[in-house]
Amino acid sequence: MKLITEPFTLREAARHGLDTYALTELCRTGELVRPHQGVYMPADLADNLDARIAATALVLPRGAAVARESAAWILGLDVRPPERWRAPPLLECLVPLGAVRPDRPGINAFISDLPPEDIAMVSGLPVTTPTRTGLDLARYRPRFIGLGSVDALTHAGLTTIGELAAAAERLRGRRFIRRARDVIDLCEPAAESPPESWCRLRLIEAGLPRPVVQISLTDEHGREVYRLDMGILKERVGIEYDGREHHLRTVAQQRHDEKRRRDIRDRFRWTALPATSRDILGREPLLEHAVMELLGISLEVRRRRWEHA
Repeated sequence: MKLITEPFTLREAARHGLDTYALTELCRTGELVRPHQGVYMPADLADNLDARIAATALVLPRGAAVARESAAWILGLDVRPPERWRAPPLLECLVPLGAVRPDRPGINAFISDLPPEDIAMVSGLPVTTPTRTGLDLARYRPRFIGLGSVDALTHAGLTTIGELAAAAERLRGRRFIRRARDVIDLCEPAAESPPESWCRLRLIEAGLPRPVVQISLTDEHGREVYRLDMGILKERVGIEYDGREHHLRTVAQQRHDEKRRRDIRDRFRWTALPATSRDILGREPLLEHAVMELLGISLEVRRRRWEHA
């Protein structure tokens, strides 16, 4: 097998001495990754922006612009829903009105208004602008995915709430635009991860007060000691997302978090509640009930599992 240093298609695989079985094995062992259907590249290029662009350019239909989930991926953001975190990002693109929608396996193409101001060139690849990307995700994805997307785009400084709101206003009356406006109204650029955004939305959908994000707890000298992901200021109730990798993988991590939360309680008189992916994405409203108890309120919560896209 020749040394592979760039993305390549199935058609080009033979030139590297690779058949379908060999490609499958190399993906299984982690030497190759499959960024799009029919496209492969070395695993060490998976997070390389130039490699992502080159991989997408191999299969993007003529006249189309990369959009939605794919556009966010090209812009360096991962907005995939939880059940597809280990799968390649969708290859989604827009083609302008009057064009023929391409019919090719692995490509989700949509015919849409596509004015020149909604297209940016990223290393020669046409991609919807961050504002158009955020608007489309807020408009066509479930609310939790849309909110995680606009939070991430604004957090990265790629667009602003004002720009998103203005873009939505120009489409007043269009299909699903009200959903987009609702999502943009909930946007918090300070949110640092999609699960934090999803957790915040879950509390809001339960009828609880809208949490303030990134709460700084400082000492008598004004120096930050702790930072909470979100919380209710008046009642001093904080909520923190505990991901498995940094919080739940080892006993030592869990003990560290327990000690930290005791110190937050004793020094700052805040109660910090942990929220796991099961709390956020599951059916049982355990997190909502825990927050209600601390706030001293009672609400009827009809929790259903969020639908994924």
